[in-house]
Amino acid sequence: MSKNKKSKYFFRTLFVFFVIYVALLIAYESGYYTSRMSNKATLTKEAMEKFENDVASGEIVDIKNYLEDDNVDYSNNITKIGNKVSNSISKIMTEGLSGIFGALKGLFW
Repeated sequence: MSKNKKSKYFFRTLFVFFVIYVALLIAYESGYYTSRMSNKATLTKEAMEKFENDVASGEIVDIKNYLEDDNVDYSNNITKIGNKVSNSISKIMTEGLSGIFGALKGLFW
């Protein structure tokens, strides 16, 4: 690959990162994150009011009725396989390195 093509890819990648940075900066400065957090706080206040009304009326109270579950599981078979491979590699590396350090410890101590 010529030097010109390599620099072209580098600058394109740099430009994409710059655009992403500017977009995130605009979202932060415009208060998008703050408004999302205030909406969550408002929902929490509404849930607290509902909880207090239920307690005052003597109903059976369960915390699961008042909390929203925001965790969405987007995993599929490919991510599950990737996680298994990653965990296997991590286990092999951890055991391998501890074995190497154990051998070095035995040699020098």
